[in-house]
Amino acid sequence: MSLIPEMVKVLKANTGAQNLNNVFVDFVHLSAISLRNVSDHQRRKEREQEYLRIINKYEKDQIDRFPLLLSMLVNEMETHSRDVLGELYMKLELGSKDLGQCFTPWHVAELMAQLQDPRELHQAVEENGFISIGEPACGAGAMAIATVMNLSKIGINPQQEAHVTAEDINSTAVHMAYVQLTLLGIPAVVFQRNTLTGETFSAWPTPWHILGGWQSKLSRAEREPQDDQLAS
Repeated sequence: MSLIPEMVKVLKANTGAQNLNNVFVDFVHLSAISLRNVSDHQRRKEREQEYLRIINKYEKDQIDRFPLLLSMLVNEMETHSRDVLGELYMKLELGSKDLGQCFTPWHVAELMAQLQDPRELHQAVEENGFISIGEPACGAGAMAIATVMNLSKIGINPQQEAHVTAEDINSTAVHMAYVQLTLLGIPAVVFQRNTLTGETFSAWPTPWHILGGWQSKLSRAEREPQDDQLAS
């Protein structure tokens, strides 16, 4: 049974001084900070101060509900890995407010991921050692999540043989994608970025990106000559 209806109730219980949209935004931001500070010590104190700024808006009983919500999210993703936060956001009927967009339905993301040729994906791993997955305007990361789930089904280990680069201009979308990719154990960096101008406001590397040494792997891959360069 899905925990999303119960998560909706818990989020609504935290309204009062804050409206439902603000409660959801704060939940994903607090979760992102908590998960990031486990492995990323750069600017950790700044994130801790931001965490305190957010949490101090709430009463004690409301504060206690945020870790409860995160544990429910963990359980829901373990039971059925998918874009849970995007689904939750739409269930809360917030789609026309802060983000001004609707998230891609999960069945659509799954279908699009399954359209990729497994032979080409395996060949990419053989040639490069891993698959690079890019998702501009990522929202909560539905397409990236569907893609890595599909990789698992065809025998490619997304935790070792894939890397996600996702980006969105909206900070809440960035936090949503970061939280879910982190919980799935995916090496990824989620950028808050204007894809039209290239202006970057923040970068959120998952623990698996940091601990797996993916910055070096990506840098080496960029330096390696391609076939047409070798022939010249």
